[in-house]
Amino acid sequence: MAKLAVTGLHHRFGRHKVLRGVELSMHSGECVVLFGDNGSGKSTLLTLLSTRFALQKGQYILDGLDSRSQGEEIRSKSVFISHNSHLYGHLTPVENLLFFTELRQLDCSKETIRKAIDNVGLTRFADRPSRWFSAGMKKRLTLARVLLAKPTLLLLDEPYSALDTQGVTWLNNILADFLSNSGMIIMASHDPQRVAALSHTPLFLKKGQLSTKKEALSC
Repeated sequence: MAKLAVTGLHHRFGRHKVLRGVELSMHSGECVVLFGDNGSGKSTLLTLLSTRFALQKGQYILDGLDSRSQGEEIRSKSVFISHNSHLYGHLTPVENLLFFTELRQLDCSKETIRKAIDNVGLTRFADRPSRWFSAGMKKRLTLARVLLAKPTLLLLDEPYSALDTQGVTWLNNILADFLSNSGMIIMASHDPQRVAALSHTPLFLKKGQLSTKKEALSC
């Protein structure tokens, strides 16, 4: 069983302290949803867990790997989907995913890639440049990476944005299936209603710390 453990995590930008001793522990099959005001540090925390930011203070261990010395190994076990889709507009979905699998050194055939595209509902657009895609279609394509990489940890920053009602249902089904296969999810969201259908633990980020109590967000 995989495990994630964060202890005493602090982070600042110059003199501005964003995270002040964050503590978090979770296991395979668990989903944590981060709630908090804009600027509360949700995206910063996700970026730290993706190892795109170096740890300033504290410890982060994923599946026995220490982020300070084994960041590359952690990146191979995680997928971070942020507001930026990081897609190449001149490339088709097939080409974008081929490039992704090459970067991750994943052994995926074109048939496997096309199946992932089918599973995210983009079959008709598989060979069209992604620059013309709507925001919701781009979100679907970025999530196809999860089907290919099969990470231990999935980090999502506002995953429900740009999705209609049908898209939300589709996303929750994808995430529920990921959890049932022993994955872990940490997401930041402003929309408790859309995430309600997904089994999760809500955590509230206020003044740089996590709390299980919603009241922690009130001044």
